[in-house]
Amino acid sequence: MFNLRRIVFILCIILLVALPAAAQDSPLIGLGSTDELGSFLVDSEGMTLYMFTRDPLGETVCYDACAERWPPLLVESADDITVADGIPGEFSVVERTDGTLNVAYNGMPLYYWQNDEAPGDTTGNRVGNVWWVVSPATVYAFQHSDMPPYLVGPEGMTLYLFTNDEPGVSNCSGDCATNWPPLTVESADDLVLGVNLFGELGTTEREDGTLQVTYDDAPLYYFAQDMERGDMVGEGRGDVWFIIPAETVAMSSSDELGDYLIAYNGMTLYRFDNDEMGVSNCSGDCAENWPPYTVLSDQQLAGGPGVEGELGTIEREDGSLQVTYNGMPLYFWATDEDPGDTTGHAVGDVWWVVEP
Repeated sequence: MFNLRRIVFILCIILLVALPAAAQDSPLIGLGSTDELGSFLVDSEGMTLYMFTRDPLGETVCYDACAERWPPLLVESADDITVADGIPGEFSVVERTDGTLNVAYNGMPLYYWQNDEAPGDTTGNRVGNVWWVVSPATVYAFQHSDMPPYLVGPEGMTLYLFTNDEPGVSNCSGDCATNWPPLTVESADDLVLGVNLFGELGTTEREDGTLQVTYDDAPLYYFAQDMERGDMVGEGRGDVWFIIPAETVAMSSSDELGDYLIAYNGMTLYRFDNDEMGVSNCSGDCAENWPPYTVLSDQQLAGGPGVEGELGTIEREDGSLQVTYNGMPLYFWATDEDPGDTTGHAVGDVWWVVEP
């Protein structure tokens, strides 16, 4: 009996020692995925992590009621951040006002969403169009504070296109490539397109045999004088180097409706028969049910593949800028809940999805 008790005691000690070690085997940051969203960041328990586009780089503005709904991912020290193999980018910490350390990815603090109940849940994605899952992609749309979304590389640094290039061909080498380093990958199999981008990633072989990443056939570059995330020092250089805005409007389709326009968040866009060219006649209760698609004043408008009409803006009564397509104002429908919903089509025989 004494020997049995002794054996049980020893086994308990072994388990107590082994369990913490086993827990350490799961890195703090890993990857989850869904068919809709692709890969995104999760914690060691598989719970989805989110970013808040109203946060400035390296800061958090989510406190009090916000932090109750969106609890920050906290660590005692930056040394506690462990990351699964194959995840690009930089992880760091942002100190909150209470002194706790919020984990950040490429400068953007990470959070949970209170309504996610189990690993794999992504119910916080697109909330208010300011909360998003975090995609560790080769190229993704980056948005922070009051900046419109633009393309960045895996480390969060701004990407540029060169108007002297040809589709699928880089004309930047030598000193040019020193000043404008190309974004390269080892293999086309390494390409991962970020959430809320609708273009096509590809590669082009450079003179030295390296593979440069392309977006819709445009070779992608960094600028050597950009020192930090959020820098856009190269924008407009020589009138041939430009940042790449994320698509304002893209195209989707269904068997029932054929091709129709969607916004950057994947939600269906509508037009209103009672509007006039360049004039919105939807305000008050109408605009609550049919929220206008608005953008920032300095936002470059970009259409995704297949969007061939003219994008523009009109100023609404409240001063906001509403996106137009071929002169007609664009709207969302409050009852649509997910990308692919088109429940606003034919409402009142005056609201319709928008053909490209």
